[in-house]
Amino acid sequence: MPSSPLVIPGQLIAVSEDGNEESSFLRGHGTYLEHSDEDGSTSLRASVTGTVQRVNKLISVLPMTYNRYESHVGDLVVGRITAVSLNRWKVQLVPYQHGASLPLSGVHLPGGVQRMRTLQDAREMRSFLQEGDLVSAEVHKIMNDGVSVQLHTRSTRYGKLENGVFVTVPPGLIPKRKNHYIANFLNQQFDILLGCNGWVWMQRAVKTTTPSGNPEEDPGTTQVLGGPELAELQEAQRAEHAQTPYSFQERHNLARLRNTVECLRWAAAPITVENLQHVYQASLQQDLAPVEILQNVRTLSSVMMSP
Repeated sequence: MPSSPLVIPGQLIAVSEDGNEESSFLRGHGTYLEHSDEDGSTSLRASVTGTVQRVNKLISVLPMTYNRYESHVGDLVVGRITAVSLNRWKVQLVPYQHGASLPLSGVHLPGGVQRMRTLQDAREMRSFLQEGDLVSAEVHKIMNDGVSVQLHTRSTRYGKLENGVFVTVPPGLIPKRKNHYIANFLNQQFDILLGCNGWVWMQRAVKTTTPSGNPEEDPGTTQVLGGPELAELQEAQRAEHAQTPYSFQERHNLARLRNTVECLRWAAAPITVENLQHVYQASLQQDLAPVEILQNVRTLSSVMMSP
């Protein structure tokens, strides 16, 4: 489905000179018709700010949901636990919007055990996740009301987030990509989660080891394991990361990455891997301290790329 650059309300999209718009285009959502008495032409103009979508003759404008997050099944999101109730956690995805729920049956049990959840599991829910915890999850289901969302963290890549940096940006700045989890970013320095709900999580790259505890020959790859073995390895890696303090250089680099995200937000630029890499490297080339990145948004914006 091809799309055109961004349009604003009243901007001209198409013109039918013979006065019969049906022979040239069909009006879709986010557009309106304007007839000219001088030459008898019919113009199609945008009624909202967004991108033009063309499907054969049908032309519509997809509005920019800049500050509002609309959930879709399969979205990677970052949320905060707000309450623990019977067999489920309540999760905030975006302030001032309807929250989501994470059922006990949708979480990964310690050790990767595959079994029915018991009453004892329900009693110990706060030992898994408690109020205030940040968690990465995937949208599993949209309820019939179109608003309520159910999440799951059954994959080993999802779960509790610890020992990192959390930043919020407008959801409209996070383009939908095939992969929103970026591991070993910038020469294996960082792991980044670009939540589709506009919540971004950054941390140093989690060290990847084999079950014997030895680093792999290629640190950029992860050995394919299965079942409880993989779950135990992931849990051990996360526990080591959570308990290991950052060195001064690691904190300095993470602060630079955090301000790189803020720089993109201030410039209303898409937060993509390409833009993050370009702005981060440009700040190094210009010998800017992390705090100086936000003082040079205009200069750094010249290296940003479109999504």
